[in-house]
Amino acid sequence: MGRNTRINRRKFIASGAAAAAAAVGIASGGLHAADNRFHAVPSSTLPTRAFGKTGARLPVLTFGCGSRWMMYEDQQAVEVIERAIEGGIIYLDSAHNYGKNGRSEKLVGTLMPARRKEVLIQTKLSFRDPDVWWKALETSLKRLNVDYVDTLLIHQLGHDEDLAIIERKGGILEQLYRAREQKLARWIGFSSHTDGATAAKFIRRHDIDAVQMAINVATDGPYDLGHEERALPAAVEKGIGIIAMKVMGQDNIANRYDEFDAATCLRYSLSLPVSTATVGMPQPEHLEWNLESVKNFKPFAPEKMAELKEKASGKIKTSFLDFMRGHYDVA
Repeated sequence: MGRNTRINRRKFIASGAAAAAAAVGIASGGLHAADNRFHAVPSSTLPTRAFGKTGARLPVLTFGCGSRWMMYEDQQAVEVIERAIEGGIIYLDSAHNYGKNGRSEKLVGTLMPARRKEVLIQTKLSFRDPDVWWKALETSLKRLNVDYVDTLLIHQLGHDEDLAIIERKGGILEQLYRAREQKLARWIGFSSHTDGATAAKFIRRHDIDAVQMAINVATDGPYDLGHEERALPAAVEKGIGIIAMKVMGQDNIANRYDEFDAATCLRYSLSLPVSTATVGMPQPEHLEWNLESVKNFKPFAPEKMAELKEKASGKIKTSFLDFMRGHYDVA
């Protein structure tokens, strides 16, 4: 990496940390959904940030309804997510393929419609056939027991060849726009796990509201995932909502290394200019710890960010990159 690249990255981290500190506040508060269907964005007692240009503010902590939540038995899973809502978490992140036979979406659906106005629901669809994709959307809405989702994402963008498939005439990108036009989704976008350069192309080319990307101490650099150096600046420049994920490294970083406990990993990602961070919490005490962390959040200084990045540049980065190369996001 050249000197200019290092300087640019340092400036970006500095501006990101400043933005993270400045953005924290307290929130104010046939499948055709009516134009007035969308409920008001719920309030939260947690620190919040702007969700891009949507006009919404989200708590900095999002409840991950993926593999970690799927570790609970049904009753406890519901109890934990209700505790999360009571604790100020309003954004729930699920996907069509989380859990056997859509278990994640179905469990979220058990809370609806009673809790609908208290939460924002995100789901993701990984299919690339447009007809299958649309049918999956219909199924997801039924499972979730809602008329619309708040955020609908194309799931797991791959490399350039996958982007080309998504962008085909009559393909799933057109279906994504159709869902927003028909008020079946308030906001739309995509998730990216492995290729920051391709994600940046998607962001720059298309009219989307949000992106979810893997961001942690081991995801920068032009020769690995590249989200922090490529996709994140593109999203900030375009002014879309940014949802960080894999902030703990999915068992490959947090609490496996002395300098990288869960609080440090979460604080690192939130010190970047993201809107919120999705965290999976397989034990009830994890929820309490994370709530406490975000209530007391202060961004790392740029020098500390660089120090953490340097410490993660060897075995930690390699182990996470190897994991992500073979990762398919199911629960």
